[in-house]
Amino acid sequence: MIMIRLLFFLFLTFLNLFPAIAQQTLQRPKVGLVLSGGGAKGLAHIGVLRSMEKAGLTPDYITGTSMGSIVGGLYAIGYSADEIDSIVATVNWDEVLTNEIPLSNIAIEEKKYYGRYIAELPIEGVKVGLPKGLIEGQKLTELLTRLTRPAHGINDFHKLPIPYACVAADIATGLPVVLDNGFLPEAIRASMSIPTIFTPVEIDDKLLVDGGLVRNFPVEEVLEMGADIVIGVFVSSDLESKEKLDNLISVLSQAAFVTSAFDTRKQRTMVDIYVEPDLKEYHTASFDKAKEIVERGDDAGEEFYETFKHLADSLRQFGPLWEVKKLPLKEMYHISKISIEGNKRIPAKVITGRLRIKENSDLSIDEIEKQISLLYGTRHYQKVTYQILTDGDGGGYELKVKVTEAPDGHLKLAVHYDSENDVGVNANLTYRDLILPSSRLVLEFDLAKDPRVDFNFLKYIGKRRNAGIIAGVFYQNAVVPYYEKNTKLGLLNANNTDLYITFQSMSSQKFTFGAKLLLEYSKLKPDIGDFGKDIAKIKNRDFSGVLFFNYNSLDRQFYPKKGTDFYVSLKQVFSVDNTVLISPNDSLPDSYTPDIDPFIAFEIRFNHLFKVSKWFSIIWQNSMAITSLPDFNTNVNDFYFLGGFNPRYKNISPFWGAQDKQYVAPNYFYTNLALQFEVFGSLYLTGLINYIDVQYPMTYIANIAVDNYLDGERRRFGYGFSIGYNSPFGPMIFSLASDPNESKVITNFSLGYWF
Repeated sequence: MIMIRLLFFLFLTFLNLFPAIAQQTLQRPKVGLVLSGGGAKGLAHIGVLRSMEKAGLTPDYITGTSMGSIVGGLYAIGYSADEIDSIVATVNWDEVLTNEIPLSNIAIEEKKYYGRYIAELPIEGVKVGLPKGLIEGQKLTELLTRLTRPAHGINDFHKLPIPYACVAADIATGLPVVLDNGFLPEAIRASMSIPTIFTPVEIDDKLLVDGGLVRNFPVEEVLEMGADIVIGVFVSSDLESKEKLDNLISVLSQAAFVTSAFDTRKQRTMVDIYVEPDLKEYHTASFDKAKEIVERGDDAGEEFYETFKHLADSLRQFGPLWEVKKLPLKEMYHISKISIEGNKRIPAKVITGRLRIKENSDLSIDEIEKQISLLYGTRHYQKVTYQILTDGDGGGYELKVKVTEAPDGHLKLAVHYDSENDVGVNANLTYRDLILPSSRLVLEFDLAKDPRVDFNFLKYIGKRRNAGIIAGVFYQNAVVPYYEKNTKLGLLNANNTDLYITFQSMSSQKFTFGAKLLLEYSKLKPDIGDFGKDIAKIKNRDFSGVLFFNYNSLDRQFYPKKGTDFYVSLKQVFSVDNTVLISPNDSLPDSYTPDIDPFIAFEIRFNHLFKVSKWFSIIWQNSMAITSLPDFNTNVNDFYFLGGFNPRYKNISPFWGAQDKQYVAPNYFYTNLALQFEVFGSLYLTGLINYIDVQYPMTYIANIAVDNYLDGERRRFGYGFSIGYNSPFGPMIFSLASDPNESKVITNFSLGYWF
């Protein structure tokens, strides 16, 4: 085979000397380009393509696998090497290679449950299963769909500016599947569906995964397309030696790709020009080294520049090379028609309503992509894709939206630990349309020393589901410390149960407003130590009405970098039933009921992040509560606990410099200013100063009861520092803080996602 190809090149050289013979008697040989898979290392393909362009050599056919399918697909529709390089430089690979979308794009009613679980297991009927992959790849699909939009209407990939095919693997048969027709971004997504990492893609009744499992270097495929001369760029690796197979991961990885490695050796023998960039120090996940990898591709391309130039000059003796006519890349589209595919339970009118795109409207690609992301953010769908097709009536473009509905339900799990709240396991059971259509049922509980339960039922209202009624119950049991003069005198066991019915708007993913009827029950009982004078138990029952508004544009649940979270509520307490039970004592009655009149409580919270740079944000947090509640500290439903790093309790505000729940007051103002640095790869350093006041500015606003609630003070100041890592199991944070007046340092360690 090598001798035959050598003679072939000698023949081309001969034709260089006699161009007239070549032009009159022979057809020009066709050049095929093969781009292998290799994860992040596949970005080196860009550098080799750049060298081919410089040499004036354009392939007649392109085949690719996995990352080679992405680079090859983009090149086939007309992107230049420099344009692909620019795309790679601007892609946030951490976002694209996960299933996470910004919290700001999640529906307002879903935000509190989003992005805080280690595992989400699908439920069909009553059967809990396992997902087919860890990542559905919504962000990756959105990126591929956006980049390939000029080719959305081309179903035959041979009709692209450069004929193209990619290879996937049929996981049911173990055979390679050539994808040369259909929806281009879907074919590319299938070719790079790494098993167990990305979910498989179903095309023509085949369940497809990464083609690298069986055909990582698709040379046969480019020959079958008609290539006479093959240029192959290989960025993967052969089998590792016995000495390097020294751990479980390396053995499993090698076992998965044994078949592919032997196939690659066979494919190499059919290549005429073989290019293998030096990428030994990189691995498949080195997307943070994208620039360096592309440069290694440039180096390899330069080594073959003269070869590419000689081949291009030789081929021109037969006639012109393949001319690439780049497909037009539009930014604005007149959407004359919208169609929905894939929906079963959810009516098309509901989907188009939540999509918020009207027919006969002009939209940019950014606006279309944003609305698709918002539709996915309703959490009713596993995947949402779209196509922009020329409308057959000639009036503009058809936006074809395809949805894959979410399973009947999900079981979501997480674990957590911190020094203030001990260890626990969170479990969330979410069902959609179980009891009534257009509904959601949530049962969430925290199995911990201080257990909590959240059970609620949401019924959407309206054709577009722009509003909803939520009925629920929240229960929490906690141990509450009792302090006097900065000394913990005892512990109290607190049980809180809230029953509520809420009506709220859901027309926006960023804000909501509504009204709530609330019935609150609380029981407080001394557990360790003494509390008051022979008090055995305190029982409260409040009946209230609440008006509220909430705006949340934060980009992430944990370690956000930008956005605002604003909440304000006005609460009218209609009635208060407050009973204090006294321990047996001849001089005291068994119980008494303090007379508390109806009162009003106003609460506001404001959290804003200023994103200064990619790595640095300034965080400003404020909260304030004002109430006309008399100064009577046995009404536990309506007093606020203050203190702790990240306290988790009803009516509570953090204060770095005090212990968890160290202070209690009916009115307070809290503010902090923090500087957050992302040092590298999800490692964060945060410095913080905070201030708390139980007198001002509340007394400027209302006539409130003022006392020295902060252990003899009316205001306190504290500061702290934390180092944290945003791990797959949740944030892992070590913090320390101090109140200068107390001359002691408080520390805290936490890990995991919280209720």
